[in-house]
Amino acid sequence: MADEGNLNPEQTEKLVQFQEITHNDSIEDCIRILELFEWNVERAVQNAFENNFPSPSAPLRTNQSTNSLNNTQIPNVDSEIQPSSFIDQAVVPQGFFQWTFTIISLPFRFIFRTLLDIASFVLSFLENDSIPENYDPISNVEEFISYFDEKFGTSHPAILNQSYTQALDLAKRELKFLVVYIHRNEDNKSIKFANENLTNQELITLFGQKDILFWACTKNLPEGRKAFKSIKASRCPALAILLPKRNKMTMVTKIEEPISANKLIGGLRKLINEQEPELIVARNEKEERAQTQQIRKQQDEAFQESLRVDRERERKKQQEKVALQKAEELERLRIQEEENNLKRKHELRAEYKKLYESKPEHDAKNPEAIRIGFKFPEGSRVSRIFLRTESSSELYKYVFSNDQCPLNFELNLLQPNRKIECSEQSQLTIQEIGIEKPILLYVIDQDA
Repeated sequence: MADEGNLNPEQTEKLVQFQEITHNDSIEDCIRILELFEWNVERAVQNAFENNFPSPSAPLRTNQSTNSLNNTQIPNVDSEIQPSSFIDQAVVPQGFFQWTFTIISLPFRFIFRTLLDIASFVLSFLENDSIPENYDPISNVEEFISYFDEKFGTSHPAILNQSYTQALDLAKRELKFLVVYIHRNEDNKSIKFANENLTNQELITLFGQKDILFWACTKNLPEGRKAFKSIKASRCPALAILLPKRNKMTMVTKIEEPISANKLIGGLRKLINEQEPELIVARNEKEERAQTQQIRKQQDEAFQESLRVDRERERKKQQEKVALQKAEELERLRIQEEENNLKRKHELRAEYKKLYESKPEHDAKNPEAIRIGFKFPEGSRVSRIFLRTESSSELYKYVFSNDQCPLNFELNLLQPNRKIECSEQSQLTIQEIGIEKPILLYVIDQDA
């Protein structure tokens, strides 16, 4: 399993998102779950809700469907239902006649309620409570919203246009109260509850002031039946209040009895006053975690930028080092080449000197003979008889054989002032380079 330090930026962002949604502070557990679902945050969150964050040793159940949500699965919610402050208390009879009426009607009321419960129980078996595998939960919710708006008007708390599972996810992620209402279209009690309570302006205002999430659907549709089973309701209308506790969505109140709007609003206010401090603490902790994550992200970015700068500095340093080494190598090769050239020239001078010391000078009476003088840069002079038909390279070789001759030189004629084209490899004759009579040539040091 990868540890936090080995995550790439995309995986780190998904880890932070998963922690914010699930409020699971165990980085190892979160990474393990995300790796199991190939870093698909939506599937990992869905599984986390359904499995209530299994321990590291417990196996995780993966969805068999390729869809991110399996419509047949019933989201699990915890239940911590406390003594309800929503249900109207029985009115104590006053006076003889009220007591007499109450005692006489008691058996009839008991029989009526018993028969009604038996009828509801029998009808529950006749109802279609199955949930098909393939249906669109959001379309179910949209269908109910359209039905509700048409039948009861548009003045009601805003209904989340999401699936039931997404509504649980949203409430858990944003740490808010979630009110779930399950309606039944043909049920008179449901119609009365919706008409008298859910369209109450004071209730609508309370939902807006406290930022309460409201999700509703009808038991006539599969998504409504899923929510009905999730909150373990027994009849409609059913209204449940849930909030995130200890990383789980927990139901704290469930109403399945007739209730007045005033009693409903009063009970909601009391419940909010009791439970909201815990949510505020959780929100503050979430904000602290978000700030910590942001600081860590900024630190990581600063660290990465520092690494980048260091790497760039090291790269430039290495480039400069390579360039310096290359320059030093070129300089070494240049010096070595100069030394080799110098050595070769000294060897060549010694060879030419030996040649001209052993080679007799031409006879001055030869018709082709011509005496040519040479003046060196330091002022000394030498001369020798050459034949006009000889190669002009002989001029170069003779001059170079003298110790006072520079290593790099050229021969110039003073009158007229021009350079004599001759070199060690010259093929032209002395006559062909323009020398027809005795002449004095100047040796010019090219390195001077």
